[in-house]
Amino acid sequence: MSKHISPPSPERFGLTTFADLLPARDPIPGEDPGSFKGFREGMMWSLTPFTPYECVVAENLVAIEWELLQHRRMRDAALRRTICVAIRDAVVARERARHYAALRAAWQEFIDKGGDEDDWEDPFDFDEGAAREIGDDLGARAVSADPDVQAEACAEIVALGIAPVELMSKAYAELGAPASRHDEKIQELERRRREVKRDYDALQKVRPLEAEVIDG
Repeated sequence: MSKHISPPSPERFGLTTFADLLPARDPIPGEDPGSFKGFREGMMWSLTPFTPYECVVAENLVAIEWELLQHRRMRDAALRRTICVAIRDAVVARERARHYAALRAAWQEFIDKGGDEDDWEDPFDFDEGAAREIGDDLGARAVSADPDVQAEACAEIVALGIAPVELMSKAYAELGAPASRHDEKIQELERRRREVKRDYDALQKVRPLEAEVIDG
């Protein structure tokens, strides 16, 4: 003898779907457009809520998982921004060093040709804006999603005399409190996830199922 299990129908509760129990979630700038919808659908398919209350708890789990992902993204975005600034500063320092080396060479050439130091005028100024653009471009390539572009940028960073892993370590240390707040929130959300998932698993074990006995 086996049981044929029929899940509750949303129509019995005046709903089109159990998802109608909760208000629609508005997007937040900074999230990948449309990404939450696919994430939620995949999570709900995995959790398979069976009753209206299970649907509410499942939505809570989805929200926690999504918030976890966003806090990790925000922390990582802050790390990338700090690393890119460090890369830009290193490039500006290199370009400034090159500028003054060229300036010294021009000065020496001027003197060697019999010039009077009182008549010396700098032939060119350091263009910090242009140097910053070069640094920003290298930083952008260093965090590119294209692995080949990223590898080439990392090689350029090494040529600056900087180990990329040291950049990452220094950036995380400089983040300080902001990174700690994200890490603390992540730990809190992971604790909440365990608690809600435990409650959800308990709900599934005591489902108020309707069953039709089938001979066989």
